[in-house]
Amino acid sequence: MSEVGRLSTRYPKARASVSKARKFVRLFADCIGADGLADDLALIVSELVTNAVLHGRTAPGRQVEVTLDHSAGRVRVEVRDTGEGMPRRRPRVPLAVSGRGLEIVDSLSEKWGVTAQIVGKTVWAELVVKPSESAG
Repeated sequence: MSEVGRLSTRYPKARASVSKARKFVRLFADCIGADGLADDLALIVSELVTNAVLHGRTAPGRQVEVTLDHSAGRVRVEVRDTGEGMPRRRPRVPLAVSGRGLEIVDSLSEKWGVTAQIVGKTVWAELVVKPSESAG
């Protein structure tokens, strides 16, 4: 497994950005030799970018930033938007077709949270990279 470090990219506040962010995360997982985490990372970034695009209350023309950090046996996914609203988990509703994004992030990550910024916020999640998940 190789240490790639920290990579960031930005996407327009648009639904099409979700699939682009998933591809970015899968490429990152491949680069660090953590193919076993690719699906979980892709689902987490998908949920976080979707939340930023749909609920981030970001002004038109603004972007969503996705940062991936691989160090010390973990991968941290950060999604930053400039919107004022803070995400929160909704009460569980059986058979709900929406509103479960943070519940999914919580179930797939070791830990997650929200960091307020001067403008906006960063929602992050961390996953542990186990030796068995490495391609090498």
